[in-house]
Amino acid sequence: MLKLFILITIPFGLFAQTPCLDAVANASGVIGEFIPQCEDDGSYSPMQCWGSTGYCWCVDVNGIEIPGTSLGPGEGLPDCVGQSDTLDVLFIGNSYTMYNNLPSLISSIASSMGDELNTDQSLLGGASLQSHTNNNTTTNLIMSGNWDYVVLQEQSQYPSFPLWQVEQDVFPYASQLNNLVNEYNECGRTVFFMTWGRENGDQNNCENWPPVCTYEGMDDLLRERYMIMADNNNALASPVGAVWRFIRDSEYDIDLYIADGSHPSVLGSYVAAICFYTTLFQKNPLEIPWDISLGISENTAQLIHEAVKQVVYDSFEEWNIESNDIDNDGICNNLDNCPETYNPLQEDFDFDNTGDECDGLSIIETPGKTKLIRIIDFLGRDVETNKGFQFEIYDDGSVDKKYLIK
Repeated sequence: MLKLFILITIPFGLFAQTPCLDAVANASGVIGEFIPQCEDDGSYSPMQCWGSTGYCWCVDVNGIEIPGTSLGPGEGLPDCVGQSDTLDVLFIGNSYTMYNNLPSLISSIASSMGDELNTDQSLLGGASLQSHTNNNTTTNLIMSGNWDYVVLQEQSQYPSFPLWQVEQDVFPYASQLNNLVNEYNECGRTVFFMTWGRENGDQNNCENWPPVCTYEGMDDLLRERYMIMADNNNALASPVGAVWRFIRDSEYDIDLYIADGSHPSVLGSYVAAICFYTTLFQKNPLEIPWDISLGISENTAQLIHEAVKQVVYDSFEEWNIESNDIDNDGICNNLDNCPETYNPLQEDFDFDNTGDECDGLSIIETPGKTKLIRIIDFLGRDVETNKGFQFEIYDDGSVDKKYLIK
């Protein structure tokens, strides 16, 4: 029987590939055309260069340029290592966080900066931290682990109540949730969402508690109590309320509230989102690009970015804001045996849980005020040679670690 074989040729560029490889395969070949550079797995290389122009820049996972990274001829190459960060963040709170889908808004801002924010949430209208401690959804989410940050937002009025009441109804539950975060998330930190005073104060409680009769009085108490929670729990504060205060005091034409004088408008949530992005990623908010799709004018967006720059970015220490990886060596502070010094290999020759970069395992001088009584090696044997690792024991009980080269 005669068999007929038909060969069908399919252009290479039509095969389904990664976006980067597709762009390379479908390049026109015109001289000077930009062709992206791809990694071995087909993803976009973090740094892209256009040979015909001499410019190089950093891109996100979608190949989109990260603002502020482009360098031209003679300016060197951009440092694209660490330009893109990924964080997993859990939001716990109520309607203040739900309004305008704040977690999603923060994620969108992160994406525009070439970063990635993965979020989950447990948000219930009117919920307090106390109610969240008894909510299985909340506690199970915290205990699922691997969160970089867990954001806690208290009911909008409770922290401004008399101190004895806050000590009874707020602080214990903030600590309880924070302890759960620390227990189930090795590298996780708690962030307290500092909210804002009501537009005209808390009129419902004004008669019984005069300090909250005005916006300023209520806002002062909220700020004070949120910082107590942050300080007492070794946590960060995202000072959204402080940024709102700055904007109000500056008399910008920015309406932060909806008609109820309590919940955030779209602009109010945008302020919160810029504040949170700056808190979580510790990056300059002035570099965040304007997003026309949000319906916020470029001028208003710029004013908000500048407010967050002044209140938050320029004052990280005031709000306990710090990176989970201070030395940027890929090991979170909680697990790093030398958290403030770059040591990605975590060398610890003497197994004392302090990295060699921090405890001075190197060539050092013998102390002059104490008497050397014994020299031993790593196994506790007396050492007679003057090279290699050795431990010098002095009469005051101190020990020097050395590595001697003869």
